Amino acid sequence: MRSLFSRLFRKQTGIHDGRSQPGFGRDQQSPVEIERLVRIAVYDSIGTIPRIVDIRSSDHGELLNEVSSKTYAFAHDKGGAVPYVAIKETVENLLHADIQEAVITILPDGNTIRVSDQGPGIIDKDRAFLPGFTTATSTMKDIVRGVGSGLPIVKDSMHSVGGYILIEDNLKKGCVITLSCSTEMVKPKPIAREQPAVGGIASSQLSTIQHTSETAGKSQTDEKPENEEEKERDESVSVEKLENIVSPRQQKVFMILAEEGEGGPSVVAKELEISLSTAYRDLVALEEYGLIKTVDNSGKRKLTSKGIAFLPYITG
Repeated sequence: MRSLFSRLFRKQTGIHDGRSQPGFGRDQQSPVEIERLVRIAVYDSIGTIPRIVDIRSSDHGELLNEVSSKTYAFAHDKGGAVPYVAIKETVENLLHADIQEAVITILPDGNTIRVSDQGPGIIDKDRAFLPGFTTATSTMKDIVRGVGSGLPIVKDSMHSVGGYILIEDNLKKGCVITLSCSTEMVKPKPIAREQPAVGGIASSQLSTIQHTSETAGKSQTDEKPENEEEKERDESVSVEKLENIVSPRQQKVFMILAEEGEGGPSVVAKELEISLSTAYRDLVALEEYGLIKTVDNSGKRKLTSKGIAFLPYITG
């Protein structure tokens, strides 16, 4: 009897011995029952103390939405151009760290945002950008999609505004995700170990030469006039053929831009009652067809001349 009592007692107390991760452990508590805090640090200049905004809630879905909205508002008040969808997907990634010690840093120009945590971190950073790779549990999927599409969306979204996403290990544990489209910052490159010289050129020198070559090639491409790029897209698929290619939902997205004059993922998502990621994918598809083009760094898009020519095929 005593032995049975000891086993039962250990089973009950072992639930709270600190080995289970709060919110997703064996304590049977839903994550919405455990309050979490996210701290936002807004820098007016690097040499000053940041303004601190603490957001806390026991409803993790509500918490992540509020943090995303406020981060976007603070950054764009400073003139930042990081897309909302990139901020939201990155903030939602905090759920994988159980929102442990989450800190969001907004640098002075609003164009660089860092999201850090002290969770388990991201070990395979390369595969994290591939659709389908995810560590989301069934509990997490009640709050976010959890299908491994978040970081790929962030990468494409940042690329569309000429920016980048960088994942690094935090100082002790966890990770830091940086979103930046600042012209004043240069994307850091991993430091490669020196390898034996091949053909008289060390690997570090070879890497520098390759990077210089890639940069030169890119600059030549970037110098192409906008109307020339639009013309190339126009010639890829004719307007007549697009009538059978553009999906019904994409046609609705197209008509929203036609009626509003311009718009981004948030406008489309609200009008059609779809997710931001779905709206973003449809906008990207329409842009690839040459029907719309990006207006500025805010992610807004408007109809191209080809798009205007396509209008009668939808409204007719």
